[in-house]
Amino acid sequence: MKKDRYEMHKYWGKKPSKDLKTLIEQYSNENDILFDPFAGYGVFCIEAYVTNRKVVLNDLNPIASFIQKNVLERNVSIDKLKIEWNIIKDDVGSYINNWFSFRNDGENKIITSVLRTNNDDIVRCKYKNNTKMNPEYKFTSSEIIDFKILENDFHVATWYPTDTMLENSRITVKPGTKIEKLFTKRTLDCHSVLFESINRNSSGAELNLFLLTFTANLANCSRLVPPIKSRGEMAPGAWMTGFYTGATYLENNVIHYFENRLNKVIKGKQEYLNEFDNLFNSIDDSKLGKRKNFDELVTAPYPGYLVKTDDIKSIDLPDKCIDYIFTDPPYGDSVPYFEQSIIWNSWLKSSVDYKNEIIISNSKARDKNSTNYMIDMKKAISEIYRVLKPEKYFSITFHSLSGLEWNALNNACIEIGFTLHDFQWLVQKTFTPRQLNRAKSVKGDILITFKKSRALPPIKYLEKETLKSTIVIWITNIISKSPQQTNDIFLRIVKQIYEERIIINGINFFEILSGLAKHENGKWSL
Repeated sequence: MKKDRYEMHKYWGKKPSKDLKTLIEQYSNENDILFDPFAGYGVFCIEAYVTNRKVVLNDLNPIASFIQKNVLERNVSIDKLKIEWNIIKDDVGSYINNWFSFRNDGENKIITSVLRTNNDDIVRCKYKNNTKMNPEYKFTSSEIIDFKILENDFHVATWYPTDTMLENSRITVKPGTKIEKLFTKRTLDCHSVLFESINRNSSGAELNLFLLTFTANLANCSRLVPPIKSRGEMAPGAWMTGFYTGATYLENNVIHYFENRLNKVIKGKQEYLNEFDNLFNSIDDSKLGKRKNFDELVTAPYPGYLVKTDDIKSIDLPDKCIDYIFTDPPYGDSVPYFEQSIIWNSWLKSSVDYKNEIIISNSKARDKNSTNYMIDMKKAISEIYRVLKPEKYFSITFHSLSGLEWNALNNACIEIGFTLHDFQWLVQKTFTPRQLNRAKSVKGDILITFKKSRALPPIKYLEKETLKSTIVIWITNIISKSPQQTNDIFLRIVKQIYEERIIINGINFFEILSGLAKHENGKWSL
C-alpha cells in the first residue's frame, strides 16, 4: 500500500517504501547515519528518519531537494494552510473559472477539462454539475472561432518563466523552445495569476507547501496530458516523460486541479506528521528535525536530517562517516532528469547545475555522452566508497537495457573495492514506459548490496571475445533445461559477473541473449 506522503508530488523513480524499510532495518541500527547520494523524492531517507535514524539526503536537482524539505518539515500548520487557501481561492478563483466557463441552457457552466487539437482549437469539454459524472459538451463552430480569437489576442500580464529549454529530439524539444510553450495561453495566464496570489497571500512553510502543490500540478494543466483514446476521447492519460503533444490533448482547469492536488498534499503531510508524533511523542520538538551541518547531525542525541545539494562526484562529507548507503542513480539516457525538471525548476526560479549532472543526453548543447557517463559514475561510486565505514553496506538499485550502463556500474564498483553481498529484484507496482513497452525487457530493478570489505578477492580482466564466449556458455546452461524469463537469466548472469569480480567492456547482455535464443510466450529458449 502506497503511503500518502509519497503521493505529494509527481517526481519520478519512487521506490516501494515497504521494501526500503526492510533494507533499513536489515543493514542499520537506530541512531545510525544513513545516506542517499541521489535522493530524488527522498523516500529512502524519509523512511529511515521515521525509523529512528539520522539521514543525509543529497541531490543536485533543485526540485528534488525542494520536495525533500517539504515532506520532512514538521513546523507547518495545516489549519493556517487551509485558511490561506480560502484567501487565495477568493482572490483568483473567479478569474480562473471565468476562463474555464461557457454558456449552456442559459447558464454559465464551469469547465473541468477541455479536449483541444495540437493547433489549439477547442473541441469538447467536461463541465461541473450536481452529479459525480461530469457531462460533456461539444463546442459549436462559432464558439471555437470566438475562443481562438479571444485567446490569441490576450496578453498575460503577470510573471511567468521564459526559460529556453535545451534542444533534445529524444524528449521532443526543438531549438529555441520556451517553457511557456508547454502551456496554452489560457493555462499560462491562470498559472501566473495563481502563482502571484500564492506568493502574496502565504509565507513560511505553508508557502512552500503551496509551491510544492503548484509544481506538482503544472504538468496536469499543460499540453502534456494525452487522452487515452481506447477509453474515450476525453479519458485522461498522464504525463510520463518528454514534452510531446499529440494530435489532441486535454487542457485542465487550473484552479480545480490545483485544489485536488492540494488535498493530496495535505493528506500526505498529515499522515507524515501523525506518524512522526506517534513515534517521537516523548521527545522535545526542538531536539528533532533538520540540522545545519554534518557535525550537528552526528553530535545530536536524537534523529535528524541534513538536506544537501552537492555534486556527488565531490561530496562534502568526511571519510568513513556513514553506516549505510542506499541509492537509485540516473539510468544513463533513460530520463534526462534536469532537462525534464525545467517545468518545475523554472517556476521556482532555481539555478540548475546542468554541467555536473551524471546523465547521457541527446542534447547537442550538452557534453553528456556515454564516455562522460562512465567517468562520472566511477567518480560517484568512489565518493560513496570513501564516506562509507569499513565493513558496512551499500545498496544500489538499477534498471537499464544498455550494456554500457551496466559496464559503468559493474566496473566502478569492482575496481573501487566493493564486494558483492546480496543480489535480488526490487519489483515496482508500476513500470517505466520503456519497461512496459518492450516485451523482452527486464521488469523492475535489480537491487545489489555491496560490502566495503577489508579483504578483497582478485579482479578478473577478460578479453571481450573471451567474456562473450563465457556469457554464451552461462546462458546456454541456464536455458538448456527449460525456457526462462528475462529477469531470471539476467539476474543469474550479472550475479556471476559480480561474484567472480569480472571487469566487462563493450558487452551488451541483451545482444548476446537475442543472438543466441528465441523469445516466445514471455520466455527464452535455445
